[in-house]
Amino acid sequence: MSFESIKQRIIKRLIGEIGALDEKKLELLGHGLVELLEKRRLVHHGINKDYKFVGYTVDSFSDDSTIIAQYSTEKGYFQNLGDAEVPIFSKIEKDIKSAKAHRAPTGATKIYLMSTEEEPPSFRALFNRTAVANDLTGELVVLDARELAKIIYDLSIERPDAATFFRQFLPEFDEALDHYEYFGRLPAQCANHQSNEAALRVLREHFASGETVAVLHGLSGSGKTQVAIDFVHKEAANYDNYVWLAGGDWHPDTPLSAVSRKRGGRPLNVVGNFNAVKTILVVDRIDQAINPAVFAALKPGFDKGGVVIVTSQVASPGARSHVPIPKVSRDVALRILGEDPTRPTDASGRFVAACSFLPVILATARSVIESEFVPRHEFYEEVLATPVVLSGDDGVSILSRILGRLSEAPRKALQQIANTGLAMHDAEFIAHLVGYLPKQELQKLAVLSPAGAPGVLLVHELVVRAARTRDGVVDLARELERYLDRLEGEMTPSALRQIHLSRKALLDEHARRGCGEPDWLSYALLQLEGVKRDVFGAYAQRPIVSNGSLAALMSCIDAREQYAFNLPQGERSAYYSVCVDEYRAALVGAEGRIKAELLHHLGKAYRRCGDIDKALATFQKLLEIEPNWHATLGQIVHLGTQYGANDTAKQEGERALHQLLDSMIESPASVPLRVAMAVLSNLRSYPNVVAQLNSDELSVKSLSRIISQAALEGLDQFYDAFYAFTSKFGYEHPDVSFKLVSAAGDMFEISPKSIGKSHLLNVGETLANVSQNALRSGDEGLARRLSGLSLVYAESLLADGDPDGFTRRGIAKIFTVAGHSSRALEVINMVPADKLDHWLLYRRAEAELAQGMPEALATAKDALARAQADPRAKKNLAAYFDMMSRCLSAAGDTNGAVDQMERALAHCSGGRFQKELTERLALLEAEARG
Repeated sequence: MSFESIKQRIIKRLIGEIGALDEKKLELLGHGLVELLEKRRLVHHGINKDYKFVGYTVDSFSDDSTIIAQYSTEKGYFQNLGDAEVPIFSKIEKDIKSAKAHRAPTGATKIYLMSTEEEPPSFRALFNRTAVANDLTGELVVLDARELAKIIYDLSIERPDAATFFRQFLPEFDEALDHYEYFGRLPAQCANHQSNEAALRVLREHFASGETVAVLHGLSGSGKTQVAIDFVHKEAANYDNYVWLAGGDWHPDTPLSAVSRKRGGRPLNVVGNFNAVKTILVVDRIDQAINPAVFAALKPGFDKGGVVIVTSQVASPGARSHVPIPKVSRDVALRILGEDPTRPTDASGRFVAACSFLPVILATARSVIESEFVPRHEFYEEVLATPVVLSGDDGVSILSRILGRLSEAPRKALQQIANTGLAMHDAEFIAHLVGYLPKQELQKLAVLSPAGAPGVLLVHELVVRAARTRDGVVDLARELERYLDRLEGEMTPSALRQIHLSRKALLDEHARRGCGEPDWLSYALLQLEGVKRDVFGAYAQRPIVSNGSLAALMSCIDAREQYAFNLPQGERSAYYSVCVDEYRAALVGAEGRIKAELLHHLGKAYRRCGDIDKALATFQKLLEIEPNWHATLGQIVHLGTQYGANDTAKQEGERALHQLLDSMIESPASVPLRVAMAVLSNLRSYPNVVAQLNSDELSVKSLSRIISQAALEGLDQFYDAFYAFTSKFGYEHPDVSFKLVSAAGDMFEISPKSIGKSHLLNVGETLANVSQNALRSGDEGLARRLSGLSLVYAESLLADGDPDGFTRRGIAKIFTVAGHSSRALEVINMVPADKLDHWLLYRRAEAELAQGMPEALATAKDALARAQADPRAKKNLAAYFDMMSRCLSAAGDTNGAVDQMERALAHCSGGRFQKELTERLALLEAEARG
């Protein structure tokens, strides 16, 4: 299933990738695209057999020349050289003139013009005024980079053959198609992948025999990970959920509850999620013997039918959980190599016999042969003629020899990546490290492939060992510093991912350097939980100066903020007052970005001291310097929600909120994700804005896509934004919330402790709400999964101590929605009678009704009476009358149920709830009539 948020993300990156195509690649891609659109073969004369450009002809045309295509990478393709009254588009007109010279247009003629540039918004209106546009009405198709991206995406989703064609020109798009299939939680299949059916059969038989843990054992490169991915793909319909742990996420000597994912460092709640519903847990690349006893905490999940697959290079002979990976068959091996199994040559047969023990060798050999245009027979014989290379049983020597046939640029780039000692890197950081084109070449070779987290690329561990030439760990830390300097310290998702992936290298380099002058390394360490305390302790007391580096300033300011968060609440205001004096002093003589940073944090310090007017004035002064600084607008939005905010601050907050929302809706990528999440989190304090948005479904959908992008990136701020969004828009736009939760992937599978106690109830209740929407939509599997996940949060709240009445109300709702109404009653019955309010009584009636208890009616009456006496509940009275109606109906009093439903409708303010009540009333009236 392809969700709109994912589509939007892929298309945005695809537009940029199309813009970077050279002339030759655009010719080849464009020609194939027109063939797909027209469903017929075309003649391609734009480049000759030697891939040289040909003049004096159109680029592509059909046999009868009724279809003509021209491709351009020229700059200024959509530039108007005239004026608004008489527009002139000389480059476009030149291409059209060539097409007309090839064949005079008729009603049957169609001319395609393709450009790697994006057309400006004004282009169509101006171009349609030209004579050439009017002459070719209905015959001319102009496709810029944006339209090309949309068409390529849609064709690739609809037709696997189209996807296969486009992947060879667009490696980032190739990555994206696989990357998001399972919302970034499952690694993509390797290029040239062929299913090892023997291994899949062994796993199925193993679990059918009653075993719950399978340790799939084999050498590095033998295809264990690919088999695990295949198993999830092919068995997913029989399970409600899956959890994938990447190599290094978990060490078997530590409990599963301590697992932290590499992407963002937050603990994963593996045990809770596995036990909630029937789940496949894959633990990839554990290189030590596994005792199944380490999975004892998963027994409730095993009882539901859940299974665990561990991939490992370490055998445990004789263990019941031990499953050796079967060698791929000869036919499969030949297909991986790109050979026809029905027509193998002598050389290919001998190569397969020597190398098929590791499919990664076959796949790499095929990539090198095809990318470097090496004659297959020559390649096989060359490798087979080196007995020393073939004598190793780990495949490193063979791979080294194969990789040696790569061209210089991709070979050196691969060595540079391998020398870091890491198999996984952020995709944008790799482009910084080795350059865009070498990265692109390695992706085309499938040496760089998508990992199990969005934006992360992986080099196979065996390839890293084969390509590594020296220890480049120190270089990795320095390159990351250069990367942060280029970003001016902005903690983009890319930067945060690379910091987490490079954690050990950064800590080692920091230990080697010691606590000297703050730099980008220290700033990077301040982003790491469990590390930043040691760092801010060293830098929080350093003076704030404006004549140092930007890295030093940002490190010292961030260290102060981290230090303040660790102070008792009552001491923070005084600390921020000291910061105000420091920032004001440092501003004297400050210039450029340093001045902007100081003003921004001065405003934040004023806000945290409760000095609303000075905070607002500071932020407005900064906007005079940086008028489009979204983070500052976000601070003004926050200021308007703060306790003690005056009418001016609230008005300015609402104005800033409108400005940011307009930008986010018009161009979702224009506002940094962290700022966007903070803005959406504050929506609850601006009811007028919420009401306006609720009447505009397109805008609500646009905002939901941004939240789902934050989920794909694993940002912490996702949770606050998620709760605010679903609480304000979830009921009126249930489908939007349903898709949002579906697209959020593994953001609900982290440890409840890492979310924070204050958010547990919000997240749990929202999951329960969307579970109900999923059930209404007929997706029972997803409903079970979401309600199962919601139980994890409910249990965590109960385990944390004695929840108050408000929290118990929410926990009861979660249990009832998940089908555990008896647990809901247990939770509510722990509240003393004198502490029961109408909110709790409503949930008690709901649970009693679900249990078929006659007491439900009396409880509903009590809840309604108390709600009618509470002015705060006035806007919710429709729900209480609805509960009365449902209880009366269950008690057999249909006329009474009709009466209460009419009262519910009288107190309803419209929207989706009113429609549902109207439908229920019609059913009750029909029942009353008999």
